[in-house]
Amino acid sequence: MAPSLVAFSSSAASGLPPKPQPPSSTPPSSASASARPRGFRRFMLARAAAGRDPEPPPLPEGTEKRSLAVRTGEVFLGLAALLVRAGRGGGAAVEEVEAKDGVVWEQRPEDVDAERRRRELTGPGFSFSAAGLLFPYHLGVAQCLIDRGYLTERTPLAGSSAGAIICAVIASGNTMQDALQVTKDLADNCRSNGTAFRLGAVLKDVLDRFLPDDVHIRCNGRIRVAITQLSWRPRGLLVDQFDSKDDVISAVITSSFIPGYLAPRPATFFRNRLCIDGGLTLFMPPTSASETVRICAFPASRLGLQGIGISPDCNPENRASPRQLFNWALEPAEDEVLDKLYELGYLDAAVWADQNQVELIVKNEQPLRVTD
Repeated sequence: MAPSLVAFSSSAASGLPPKPQPPSSTPPSSASASARPRGFRRFMLARAAAGRDPEPPPLPEGTEKRSLAVRTGEVFLGLAALLVRAGRGGGAAVEEVEAKDGVVWEQRPEDVDAERRRRELTGPGFSFSAAGLLFPYHLGVAQCLIDRGYLTERTPLAGSSAGAIICAVIASGNTMQDALQVTKDLADNCRSNGTAFRLGAVLKDVLDRFLPDDVHIRCNGRIRVAITQLSWRPRGLLVDQFDSKDDVISAVITSSFIPGYLAPRPATFFRNRLCIDGGLTLFMPPTSASETVRICAFPASRLGLQGIGISPDCNPENRASPRQLFNWALEPAEDEVLDKLYELGYLDAAVWADQNQVELIVKNEQPLRVTD
């Protein structure tokens, strides 16, 4: 069975967005403009209008960089959306899963017994989806799961892209509120100085200051980081053993590497492998537990997924629109938006928790319910 290939598309009806064209001094034709994503079309129309104005108003600082970031992200996430529609990857909120065909699992022989013991734990693991800059949503979910008693120091975790970062944050022992404040600092940096081509360097600096020196010890065997390895075809790579703090940071940044977005290059190296964002092949990777609750920062119904444990579908009346979520995933939002995302994540997790009482799920291993 092929690994689940899932991502959020900028338009529910759109397929793979076409490759962005280099900036041109002449306005695009109406035919070519109509084939592009709506956000990009609005951007190009605005440029065309400005070009006809003898004295065009100056753009706010950083606007061009953020537009480039959105276009790059739309291409990559559109590709992933096309792949999931082709494979129709879905699945239940709770999976009993081993490493799938086409997935490379880095695990040393001496770790096999420890893996078997973790599967005997009475409680599910939690898998966090790729999410871009919707990181606060995952923080809110994690805080609710901690408050309700689902997340302990032994709970197995897995994640891709932003989901991999949240796993490292949870395992580090830092609070979700501290992580939210650090996220606001990162967003402020990107709003002031631009996001595209430099987010990777900013993220590395933030993680180096935020994570403790022994984070690799805390993460070993507990978290799984999903990465896409490039060979003759992309395949998923699961990493759950780390040699140092730098190794953890390298793993989660590689898991988040959208080509041309985190840095001005098409791919990056991790342990001598050419790799990109893990969300392309393992959008919500399996944990080491016998059961995995999957958490998606985007509306699962809009991705064609069924049975996701926690997502904005839990609170359809209170959630932001898919377009808003997509924009916030690629461009740094203001602090009040980040606070709102945190709150939405907490509320969505609370809906799931109300349907899956911790005293039944964690202790007695009762079947988990999903939100319709």
